[in-house]
Formats: sequence, C-alpha cells, structure tokens
Amino acid sequence: MAVQDQQQWLLSRYLKDPNPEHRNAVAAANLPLVWKVARRESERSGHSFEDLVQEGVSGLIKAIERFDPSLGNTLSTAAVPWIRGAMRHYLRDRCRVIGGARSVIELLQRGATLQRRRELQGLEILDDRAMAEALGCSLQRWQEAQALQACLRIASLDQPGAGPEPDLPLVEQLSDQQAPAPYGWLERCELRRRLWRGLKTLSARQRRLVLARVLQQRSWQELGARAGLSARAAQRHYQQACAQVRQQLA
Repeated sequence: MAVQDQQQWLLSRYLKDPNPEHRNAVAAANLPLVWKVARRESERSGHSFEDLVQEGVSGLIKAIERFDPSLGNTLSTAAVPWIRGAMRHYLRDRCRVIGGARSVIELLQRGATLQRRRELQGLEILDDRAMAEALGCSLQRWQEAQALQACLRIASLDQPGAGPEPDLPLVEQLSDQQAPAPYGWLERCELRRRLWRGLKTLSARQRRLVLARVLQQRSWQELGARAGLSARAAQRHYQQACAQVRQQLA
C-alpha cells in the first residue's frame, strides 16, 4: 500500500471509530510532516529540532482530533497551522522565560546562599515571607523569582525526578502509567500534554508543592516551612495533589 493510501486508510478508520489508538496511528503515519515543519522552525530559530518535534506532535494530535473532512481540506493542509502554532507558542514561552530570568538570577543566588548558611549554622529554614524580608524585596517578587526558577528547571517533563524512584521522570511518577506499544512515543507526548492539564487543575499552592518536590528535590521539612506546614502535613498535601492529577489522567 502506498504511503498516501495508508495515511488515508488510517484517517478513514479514525473518523469512523475515533479512539486514541486509531488517532495515534494517524499521527505516526504523518510524523514526516512534523519533521518537515520542525526542521524549518529549527533553522529559523536556532532551537532544538527534537524539542520542536515534541511540541509539533502535540499540535498534530490536536489537528487530527479537530479534523473535519467536510471542509474540503486534506489532513496535511489542516494540520500544518496547528503544528507550526504549537512550535511557535513554545518558542515564545521560552523567550519570555529566558528574558525574565536575567533579572532575578542574582536574587535567587542570594536566597540560596542565605539558606545554605542557615542550614550550616543549624538554624531553621526561612519561609517565603522571612526570606523576602531578609533579601530586602517584596514577598511577591521573591515568589515570582521562585516560580521562574521552577520554569527554568523544567527543560522537559521527561527529566528524572525525586522520591522513591528517582530515575523515573515526572510524567511517570505522577501518571503511574506506561505507554503501550507500538505507539509508545506518541502516547508519551500525549500523556505529557494531559499531565500539564492535570497540573493546571491544582491550586497554586499545590502546584508549587508538587513541582518543588519533584523537580527541585526539596525536603519535606523545607516544603513545610515554605508553606507554613509541618513536614508530615507537607507530605500529605503532596500525596493528595498527586492523586488529584492521577484522577485527571485516568
């Protein structure tokens, strides 16, 4: 079967029975389209081809889910704007984060130095309000700096995390799932997208707790001090937040 015929057959099957397995088969058959757009965007922006492909796959999946053959377009024609849009949205976010980072790096370094000094002296870890006061900045300024630091640490949700299985990436620690063959990579990209949706359902406090624990490897004592909780309470809140995200992924 020719490539175009196979793509059309897979698309027709998905339109008749739109389930995730059929959708992922369509996406896998159309990966060359993502690669083509990613190559152009990588040359234009100088950004990683691999990162852009991951974002492009998310755009392709959205295009497949929203494809309407009655409009008279082919899937490839309809998908390109979605693929390119996902990549450029990612690039815009990266530029904003990196640009903003330069103005708070010194503040974060001063804060880290102060906390380390207190730990060596056997003193309690400062909570956010006390830290802001010690650094001579507003509480909002310090919390924004910490949020930016978390963003800069998230190069990918596939990076190793902390906890009882530190070699597992965040996406697997929170989802507690494994992507099935033969479309495991596509399932992983989709799970990554759904995980972000799940994290957005958390309160700002819960989200900071989860990201600080998994990505920054903060201790329960430090997390509790920051949130005005005991170490045990911080652990309980973390577990409840993870359970909430897993429910969103189920």
